[in-house]
Amino acid sequence: MNQGPDGPAPADGPVTDLWTLSERLVPELAAHAGGETAALAPDERARHARQRSPGARRRFLGGRLLCRLALSARTGLAPETWRFTEGVHGRPELVPGHHGLRFNVSHTDGVIACVVTEGYASGVDVERVPFDDETVRLLTTQFDEAQQAAIADAPDQAAALQEMWVLSEAYLKGLGIGLVQGLGELRFTRRPGSTEVTVADGRRPDTCRRWRLDLTGHGSGHLLAVAVDDGGAGRLRRHDLVEPGDLVGPDGLPAGRWPTAGSRAPSSP
Repeated sequence: MNQGPDGPAPADGPVTDLWTLSERLVPELAAHAGGETAALAPDERARHARQRSPGARRRFLGGRLLCRLALSARTGLAPETWRFTEGVHGRPELVPGHHGLRFNVSHTDGVIACVVTEGYASGVDVERVPFDDETVRLLTTQFDEAQQAAIADAPDQAAALQEMWVLSEAYLKGLGIGLVQGLGELRFTRRPGSTEVTVADGRRPDTCRRWRLDLTGHGSGHLLAVAVDDGGAGRLRRHDLVEPGDLVGPDGLPAGRWPTAGSRAPSSP
């Protein structure tokens, strides 16, 4: 997302913050936040309790904590400031009046991801890769004939399917429609030597021109895509919380606050 329509985006263009959190750090982050579910609102605690497995509960909790941390890093407000409501298709959204910020969250086995923008629609998807055979069979049926042909013609068919899936998920989540209208008529083109991707959308040919996507990894076992409706003029700023030390600023935990961005500078995609 470092390119605009006519070349490199200006340094002062819109910034999208991408945060990732290793799932194994969720208990430690929760401890910093006052206890396992202390930072959650009552309705969030109820949803947390309804999750069917320890892993699902941990990832749900990690998603809500990471959102609060990312929003606070953007604004300087305390993490307990943030309250969420349920939007279309059940996606969490900020209650009205919260500084014009927008965010999106995704999680899979091992990683939680969150994007935050200054009012721009956005979507993020993270998936554990490689997909197993059953997942490949299921996902293949979601693509149209042209998409399936593009996957079949790719030098690495497994990688092509995985990339098409995460890009589609991120873009459609950003549009706010999810998968309800299917994946057909989406085409993605990756810029040579770059993480940046453009999208062609046969159903929304004018809308898609405003969107820019980034396709990147998280270690060797996860694939991640970000989509932002910023007209192509924005840039992506990434923060990876991978080790326990990343949860603590260089001067230790500020009194009465959660940990901030960490002792390392934001990493590159």
